[in-house]
Amino acid sequence: MLGSKLRSLTIIAAAGLALAAGTTYSIVVNGQVATDKAIVVNGKTYVPLSVLKELGVAYSLKGNTLTLGKAAANQTPGGAEQRASLEGCLGETLFNGVWRFKVTKVEPIVKDAGTPIETPGWGVTVELRSGAKANVQPVFTGARDQGIQIAFADAQTLTADALDVQKLTYANLPPGGVVTHQLKFWYAYDTPKEQIRPPAKLLFEINPKGFENSIRASGAGYTTPTPSFRVRLDCQK
Repeated sequence: MLGSKLRSLTIIAAAGLALAAGTTYSIVVNGQVATDKAIVVNGKTYVPLSVLKELGVAYSLKGNTLTLGKAAANQTPGGAEQRASLEGCLGETLFNGVWRFKVTKVEPIVKDAGTPIETPGWGVTVELRSGAKANVQPVFTGARDQGIQIAFADAQTLTADALDVQKLTYANLPPGGVVTHQLKFWYAYDTPKEQIRPPAKLLFEINPKGFENSIRASGAGYTTPTPSFRVRLDCQK
């Protein structure tokens, strides 16, 4: 699996360029130019871990050991990179055969402002439109409240507010119907300001086997084996 993911990485270099210590290459990952660069040391080209993360390759560092792949996934908080999903950018519509999903805005929010329990968080505004042929609710098509999270660059996650998220997952939508809602993700109320950082991704987990029989009978069905959504919040379309 690791090899197949790395094949999607393109290193931009002039043909015949000699490999020498100190040489650097720009990197394009799935069509997006990466911030970090590859370097050549003693004739070998090294790709930064940040690029592996963009490719969905889990890793962990413990002592002098770097672990990649499934073993690392078990050590990664939240397992954010391990969900097989449709991936896109902020403002891009993703479609899995039942739902058209788009993230339109990300902004810092505050709960109980000005009180001793003032709580920082992030608001992520999403648009969910039905592509089914009958009335349908996301929760009855495999959407999981606990599977809606934001993930940070270090793979830590915050889960959507347990009550508020149901305004999205239990929305009853007719064919073509749409719900727009700001999902809310809260830190602990006493989180230091220096630990408040922008999220890297929104994760929307869907179990493709989670249909109610009545919805299946209407002809609704996912057109991809990976109907979950993963939206990168550091790019926009």
